Amino acid sequence: MAQYFMVTIMKTTTSQYMRIISILLIIALAFAIVGCSFGANSEMFSPEYIEQIVNPDRSLFYGETITVATSWPEVINRAAILYMDANPGVRIIVNSYYQTLTQGVLFGPFVERVLDSVRLEIATQLMAGSAPTLIEAILADPFDPRQAAFFYDWYLLMDADPDFVEDDWFMNVFHAFEVNDRFYHFPLYVEYQPIVANRSIPGLLEAFTIYSDGITLLQLMQLSYDFLESHPQYYLEEHFSSACIMRHYSDRFIDMETERISFDDDFINLITFADSITCPRFSDNWRAGSLLHWRQMRRQTEEQIKSERYLFHFDVNSWYYYWLDFEEDLHRFSGMTPLTNDRGELLVESVDNFVLNANATPIQKAIAWDFLIFAMQPENYIRSGFGMYASVQSASRSQLEPNVSFPMSIFFYYNYSNLRVEAFPWFLGDYDEAMEGVLERMMVFSEMPMRSTRTYPRIIDDIIEENLYLFYAGLLSAEQAAQNIQNQVTLVLMEMSR
Repeated sequence: MAQYFMVTIMKTTTSQYMRIISILLIIALAFAIVGCSFGANSEMFSPEYIEQIVNPDRSLFYGETITVATSWPEVINRAAILYMDANPGVRIIVNSYYQTLTQGVLFGPFVERVLDSVRLEIATQLMAGSAPTLIEAILADPFDPRQAAFFYDWYLLMDADPDFVEDDWFMNVFHAFEVNDRFYHFPLYVEYQPIVANRSIPGLLEAFTIYSDGITLLQLMQLSYDFLESHPQYYLEEHFSSACIMRHYSDRFIDMETERISFDDDFINLITFADSITCPRFSDNWRAGSLLHWRQMRRQTEEQIKSERYLFHFDVNSWYYYWLDFEEDLHRFSGMTPLTNDRGELLVESVDNFVLNANATPIQKAIAWDFLIFAMQPENYIRSGFGMYASVQSASRSQLEPNVSFPMSIFFYYNYSNLRVEAFPWFLGDYDEAMEGVLERMMVFSEMPMRSTRTYPRIIDDIIEENLYLFYAGLLSAEQAAQNIQNQVTLVLMEMSR
């Protein structure tokens, strides 16, 4: 999908550093301007102010307008239209950057330099007080403590809203994205990567079953090492590389709350080992794996080919190929297991996530909060693709939306209408059995404690990504990559603490 852009493997170091410097200067200026305006004692964090947002006189909505900045308008357009129909007099303007980001190429990847330009535009609007009411997080950076000053803490609204009942929501989804007990990053939809093992490797599935409650990337690498010695023609996974270490194991090396960074010998050893078991045909576009798209799922030959090259497969929760593997003998891969961190938290990534402009008026905030809750209802939020929603109502889909009482039949009606049981010829049950089986399995994942794969500023992600790709390309040694990351991240954290 367009929103899932690929990062170009080779970037020039000069352009990367110039971008880092420009972002630092711009956000530092923004922080200096607003630093005194958003303290814990400011008016907008007072109980009276919050009360105006969550218990407004709804007649005040009439004639009001909120704006939504998004990279993919189809995600939010339907909900906006339905909300305006249900609330006459309210206007929602959706500002789409999709054409800009793809430079007019339908379903094309986002152009990174254009994305940087759009982020700069949004940052300037935030400084000027003219930013949209809701901003898709890909266009901003709610994990950067300097930009966070511009965003409103969603927890304040949840706590004050008498109609918001935590038992009706998968709060673990929200907790996954909080930083320092604040929650600026509201995910409508999150994804995670279950792992399945190659059943044709003698003993692998049995050894993998030990980790059925969750496996860390380090444990997966160790398990692979145990089998690769006797199966040297195999690699760990089609999309595995040293980059996976930071996507799935970053909290071992970075702790933003304590400002601890430690790209030490453990990091060097990990990326060196990862490089030794990375497939030469490695592709970073793991969401586009050959087994992910339902039209390809009938092609058993593809799974056969994959089983002859890789020990494991990183699946995506938004596709159902292995959620329905009740007849496991017909699959080359099985034993679905969640990928977790050292604390046993399911590692998730957010999609369709929004931040709330702290400078919006109380009524605009009220409408924005009401609109997002409205959009989270399964009949209003229709996405071209399947994922994990945060609401328990929507979370009873394969995805996890934040809402708990949603009938499974409705989930299939809305999100699965074109993907019936006949798409899975190995499944011998009927439609109801398929729904029940998928729901039972996915709810185990949905109720796990969770943590985002990234809760640190994007600029740190860029530094790590740049150096790891230079390492993968053979332009840096493991020691040089580790030292570069350590020095550059240290510099960024020093700038942030000023």
